[in-house]
Amino acid sequence: MKNKEKEILEKVKMKIAISNFEEREGAMGKHITKKIGKVIGIAACLIVSITGVICAANYDKIEKFFKWNPSSGGVNTAVEHGYIANVEPTYQSAEGIEISVDSFVIDDFNFVMRFIVTLDDRYNIDDFMSVWLDDLRIVDEQNNVVFSTVYYTKQNENGEYESDYSNGYNMNSNKLSDNQFDIILNTSADNTTFPKSKKLYVTFTKILDHRDKYENVIDRVYEGNWKFELDVPKEMYERKIQTYKATKCSEQGIDISSIKATLSNTAFKISIPIIETDKVDYELLKTDNPESIFDKIAIQKEYIETSDGKRFEPSGISDGEGGYSILKGESKVTNYHQTFNLTSFDATEKLTVHMFTNKGEEITIEFER
Repeated sequence: MKNKEKEILEKVKMKIAISNFEEREGAMGKHITKKIGKVIGIAACLIVSITGVICAANYDKIEKFFKWNPSSGGVNTAVEHGYIANVEPTYQSAEGIEISVDSFVIDDFNFVMRFIVTLDDRYNIDDFMSVWLDDLRIVDEQNNVVFSTVYYTKQNENGEYESDYSNGYNMNSNKLSDNQFDIILNTSADNTTFPKSKKLYVTFTKILDHRDKYENVIDRVYEGNWKFELDVPKEMYERKIQTYKATKCSEQGIDISSIKATLSNTAFKISIPIIETDKVDYELLKTDNPESIFDKIAIQKEYIETSDGKRFEPSGISDGEGGYSILKGESKVTNYHQTFNLTSFDATEKLTVHMFTNKGEEITIEFER
């Protein structure tokens, strides 16, 4: 691998939350470096075309989706209102391991997909303590990358290497019965939006089993070549986002004309290029590494209040949900963005974003649709 590619990969943020079947505790990891144990080869190439996808309030499916779904509150609200693509289960077997795509949600700001894994009697489900799908790549009919666990690099016009996918994500596995578990993928858009796709092509080649979830040690790798083709409901690929205009701000250091705020079926997203204020104290910023700005917290406890008095918190699911930068020694926040659980189903014509700085002082921004 070229040095530039290595540098790109080292800079890419990745967060993987893996939960144990019974304990429901997560483990974070960026790279698996300790050991890879026994490899079980599965000689299979599975191609499935699934056309029975609907977008309706199928309450049985919704109940199953919610049972273990760790996605954002905005996604859950959308599912409660029937915004979910239900896939008629079609299990494909490879050496006694059956896998199916069960359901998914795709919007501009969030993407969630649920897989069902069924084991035959040659396997003990206790051997699948904490798993995730590796080399997973999801593209649409235009070859747009919707999701990828692999950070592919490409060269720009200057010959420099860039990653074509860098959104944070988590993957959660849960025991359903003595021989069945599901895997739920959650990812959120960072600086881009998910494409409006009519088809999704899902491929992956490995199931990784983490025997020691706390040390991210891989004990088994189940290899195969799984491929699924999914139709996306019309409501999802013809989805619309709504815009909000900032009309009033309590802080003079924010240019309200530069604020961008958009609303989808699963989230409300706000972006502010520059916040100049004496309410941010650089010395009070929390950090584990004094030389790094990445762990610092300046804007805290954000929430949205709609005109009917309801309150909506930040999504807080993956690395793509929110962030900002602060220059050392300056009271300037740059590239602030946050994703909230407010959805189009609960939105009002007017709303207020509340932000509290690390000095405990409040900044409010009023919006109207």
